[in-house]
Parts: sequence; structure tokens; C-alpha cells
Amino acid sequence: MVLAAPAANNVSPLSEADNTANATALTRVGARSAGLPTGSDGIDSLITRAYDLAAYKPFRRALLFDQMATVRPTRQSHNGAVIQLNMVGDLDETVATATLVEDYDVVPTPLKSYKSDIVLNEYGRVVTTTALARGTSFIPLDPVAAERVGRNMGATIERLALSVITAAGGIQNDGTAGAVPNVATNAGGPSDTLRQASEYFKANNVGTFANGKYRAVLSPGAETALRGEADAAGWRYYQINQEESGGMGSIAQGYVGTYEGFDVVVSSLLTGNNALFFGEDGLAKGFSMAAGFGANPGVVVSPVVDRLKRFASVGWYHLVGYARWKAEGIQSGVLTPVP
Repeated sequence: MVLAAPAANNVSPLSEADNTANATALTRVGARSAGLPTGSDGIDSLITRAYDLAAYKPFRRALLFDQMATVRPTRQSHNGAVIQLNMVGDLDETVATATLVEDYDVVPTPLKSYKSDIVLNEYGRVVTTTALARGTSFIPLDPVAAERVGRNMGATIERLALSVITAAGGIQNDGTAGAVPNVATNAGGPSDTLRQASEYFKANNVGTFANGKYRAVLSPGAETALRGEADAAGWRYYQINQEESGGMGSIAQGYVGTYEGFDVVVSSLLTGNNALFFGEDGLAKGFSMAAGFGANPGVVVSPVVDRLKRFASVGWYHLVGYARWKAEGIQSGVLTPVP
């Protein structure tokens, strides 16, 4: 037997006409616009927007290029606007000129020296909040400003380092000036480009970093080209055959890691299928050794100096410069996808 509940138990006791005629009979919110009520005949004005009090951060790229500066001169003769790096070349290795003649004295072999300059410049940025903004904002502005300033100083210096890395400069082994780095491009496949870069470094006696590896910074497109290379000479085939899981580790995670003698990382500052390859001492970083200066930028909290103490400022400051040093230590290339 089915029992039917009385209608009054499951429907509104008022009709729509009754509710429209007597809006206070029920507590309800009327018509909506963008989620908020638009009427004014009931409790509409009591329904408001709620705010998340967190100030979220945008997506951010990893900061990589300052780390490539393995030369950081600290034994400076004195404070200066330009720091000069000095290199004394090796003696001539030609066997013929080292062959001695019994009845003649030895002719001295000259020493040759070369130099590269690091020019120091001031860099910085500041954010100022006003008393009115601080007193009327529902989010505390000072912590947000301080965090964004801290991030900005690293990101700005990152771009400064990259601008020097990709430009001509430095000294080659023969003492001539270094050109724009561009020797490691191989149309045979992405892995071939890494192998060509490794061969170039070894042929020019470029040292590795402290862990015994070179470094490769790839654009997102270049990394995709490398991970998609499935032939027998490619990254994917290597991972499948080297890992007990059959490539489920690196392939499933999309992580290149160490490959062909390079620690591989990705930077969105590089575009297309471009890549940069680094060995020891390719990049130098200079900074003032005077009191108050250092290798890294510093956050500066400005004193409040206006008469009504309304303006509070926080910023960053750095006196720094970068330069190519041993030119063979930085090279670039393109990781061409395999058709």
C-alpha cells in the first residue's frame, strides 16, 4: 500500500502570485545578474560578494641563467666601474719549434695575455603604496608588494644574464674574440644536436661543472622534440631500454634529467626549438666588493620622508654586470624534431 503525503508537506504554502504580492511572506532572493541579486523589494541588498583574502601569484618560470656564471671575481685590486678578467695563454706546443740545435742557444717563447671586461651597472625597481590604499584595501598590500619585489629582482637579473649569454663576447683559446654562440645545430635529430654540442666542448677542452656534467637549457618546444624522438639513437628508445620499468619512469613523468652528458632543464625564456649549452667558465659575473654590495640583489625598504607619512616604498637594488669569458664554454643550437 502506498501512502501519499499531504500536499502541504512538500510544496510551498504560498503560490507565486501570493509571494509576488507579499514579498515579506518568504525570505527569498530575486532576479540575479552575474550571480548577485538585482531587486530591491526584499532582502536583496543583504546578499553581497565574498572575497578570497589571498593574493595569488601568476605562473612563474624557473630562474636558471645566473647559476651559469661560474666565474665571480672576488680578489679585486680595488673598487671600480669595470672589472678586468685576465688570461695568460699556454706556450706554443709545436714540436718543430721545441727541437733543439746543438750549437745554438734557445730562443725564448713569449707569453701572451688576454682580457675581458665586466661593466657594472645599477639595476633596481620600487613599489610604493599610499596610506589611502593601505587604509581602504581589504588585502594587506605591504606583504604582497614585498613578495612581488623579491620575485622581480631575480627575474630581471635572469633576463640580464641571458642577454649577455646570447651575444658575442669572451675570449677563445687562441686569444681572438668570441662570436655569437651557434655551432650545435644538427638536422639529424634532437639527440644528434646534444651529441654535437658535447663533441664541440670536448674538442675545445671545455671543463664540466662540479658534478662532471655539462648543462643544457632547452625551450619547451626543444624538450618536446627530444622526448618525442623514438628511433634507436633517440632519447625515448634509450629510456625504454635502460630503465627496468621500460621507460615508465622518465617517459611517464616527462622528465629528461641527465642525457648525453648534459643535465637538461627547461626555460620558457627560450622560444621555438632553441637550446643553450654550457660548460665551465663560459659566463662571468662581477659585482662591487664595497660595503653594502654583494653577489646578489638586495631588498631596500625606503624611509618614509613625506610630511604626512603617506608613502611607503619597497624595492630592490643591484650593482652588477655579466660578461662572456671563455667563449667556447657557451654554445647554442636547435633541436629539430624528427619527422
